[in-house]
This record gives sequence, C-alpha cells and structure tokens, in this order.
Amino acid sequence: MSNEVFEAARTILAVREFEERPVPDDVLGRILEAGRLTASARNGQPWHFVVVRERDGLRKLGSLVRTGPYTANAAAAIIVAYEKSTGQYGLSDASRAIQTMLLVAWGEGVGSNWTGFGGLENVREEFAIPEAYDVLAVVPLGYPRRKISGKKKRKPLSEVVSAERFGQPVG
Repeated sequence: MSNEVFEAARTILAVREFEERPVPDDVLGRILEAGRLTASARNGQPWHFVVVRERDGLRKLGSLVRTGPYTANAAAAIIVAYEKSTGQYGLSDASRAIQTMLLVAWGEGVGSNWTGFGGLENVREEFAIPEAYDVLAVVPLGYPRRKISGKKKRKPLSEVVSAERFGQPVG
C-alpha cells in the first residue's frame, strides 16, 4: 500500500535552484493551509506567514538571509514568524508548521528549503512584521530547475532508534 506522506518524507531534498515560473495560487494556498492546520501547543497557533511573490521583495530576502541568497530567484517565499510571548512553544510550533509546508510543497512538485534560523530582525523590520513577533525562517519556493534525485545520507535506523530503553536494539 502506498503512503504519499511517507514518500514525501523519504524523498524530500533541499532545492536551491528554481525555474522561472510561478507557483499557481491553488498550490501556494495548499502549502499555506498545511502550515495553518499544523498542530500547536495548547492550540495557540502562534505563527504568522508573510507570502512574498514580488521580485523586489524576493531579492531583498535573498540579501537579508545569509543562508538563503538563492531566495532572490525563487517564485515565492514564506516568512515564518511567531509570537515572542509564546517562547519555546512558539519556536516548536512554527518549526512544525515549516516542516509541514515543506512536505506539502514537495508533494506538489515544488522545491523549497529552510533558510535562516531566528535572529532575522532585519527581515522583521523590512517586511513590517510587528515587534511582538520573532522571524524564525524564510522558506523559498519554486519548481526545481533540474531533476532532483539522490540518495539521502542518513544513519541506519538501528543507530537512531532503541527499544524500551536507550541503547537496546529494536527487533
């Protein structure tokens, strides 16, 4: 039996080169809806997503996020912010929302990557996000410029999973 969610988790790779074509509104809508529907601590939903599609805004993001200069060439980007007052729960919840959006994007054939990790005060200011929010990341989106394939370099399951107590082999 096929599991599309598992396939997305199994095959997702970071994309940093994008075709020059827009992500359709309905696809972008599903990606954002997936983020909105993500579970959160105490159902706090502390996130706010700012969608950037204008070329000038994408270029600005590419210059502001040290780990994501390629955002300048994306079709769109999502700035992910969370309410500062929610502390570590907000950080966790926004992280969960990002991962959900990355997986849904991949399932739609849209490449992406997580750029930045907090400390994006310059992005907050440039995009008029209120001071009550921290910007966690920027997620560039677009169709991959080339076919993305490859084997993930991951530790074997036996090295990262234990049964009942740490260090006890599974099965």
